[in-house]
Amino acid sequence: MYQVSEVAKLVGLSIPTIRYYEKLGLIDAPMKNDRGYKVYDDNIVQYLGFIVNLKDTDMPLEQIKKYVDAYKENDNQQCYSILQEHAEKMKAELAKRQQILEKVQYKISHFSTLKGGGK
Repeated sequence: MYQVSEVAKLVGLSIPTIRYYEKLGLIDAPMKNDRGYKVYDDNIVQYLGFIVNLKDTDMPLEQIKKYVDAYKENDNQQCYSILQEHAEKMKAELAKRQQILEKVQYKISHFSTLKGGGK
């Protein structure tokens, strides 16, 4: 079991963000220990980590909430559709960034051949 400060360090979020995600229903409300402090189990930590992954790939919180709701309802088709659509967007973004990277690398190569450009 983890306290919120430990969870924040494990998943790379601030404590207020974790509380906000809880308020939105992205994660289940944690249990409380005998001293009244909220404690998070491994399942919540792992699930929160996946939410962070989705957020890191620019999935909007509204879409993450739709995924979480579908997951809680065991709506496998909806979960599949949401993740499939997001994966397609990620692939397109990666292809775009790859093209930009190639242009930047070309410019780096160009400037490295000029006097003083490769220092």
